[in-house]
This record gives sequence, structure tokens and C-alpha cells, in this order.
Amino acid sequence: MKITDDLFSLSLALILIFILVIFNVYAADQSICDSGANVVLHDNGSLKFCQLKDDYDANNVTCKNGGAINFYSNGKLESCVLSESVTIGNNKCKADALISFQSDGELKSCMKQDD
Repeated sequence: MKITDDLFSLSLALILIFILVIFNVYAADQSICDSGANVVLHDNGSLKFCQLKDDYDANNVTCKNGGAINFYSNGKLESCVLSESVTIGNNKCKADALISFQSDGELKSCMKQDD
């Protein structure tokens, strides 16, 4: 019986660690936010909105420090101001402009870069 209890406890601990690791892979935390900036959280505690203290990489783009960043409740990037221009598919997106994504990570919109 003792072995069964130990195995159950170990399994439960491993599952909890796995869940925490998975959640943290996708969710940014408040440490990316500028100190003193307004920070908004989703009901589940994940970061929803803040102003970045440093450039932040997500969805293969670099979000600009000092700019606003928004996340979906699942932790995926919703929108931010681009630090540098980027090409996603056939779309050339302009630096210092807003880019937004669908909840599945697909590009939703961006300001077209002048050719």
C-alpha cells in the first residue's frame, strides 16, 4: 500500500510540474513589463496587457520596448508595436507600427511596409 501511495504522489507531482511548464512556455509574465506601468491580467491570472520594458520576441516578431503588448488568455500574442520590419508570408509589415494575431497565432493585420 505504501508503494502505491508513493507512486500516486509522485505521479501527481509530475503532472503538476508538467502543467506549470506547459503554461509558462506560452504565457509571458509581468517581468516583461515596464516598472510602474499599468498591468492588466486575465481572469485566469495570465498577462493581458502592459507596456514593455525591453524588446520582446513572440510569434517570430520582435515587439518594441516602450510599446503596448496584448496577450490572449491562453498566453499567445494578440498585438504589439513592431521593433523592426518583418515579412510574414507575403505580408511585409512596417516597423514602429501595430501588428496583431489571431488566437491561433496566424497574422490578423499589420501596417504594410512601403516598398
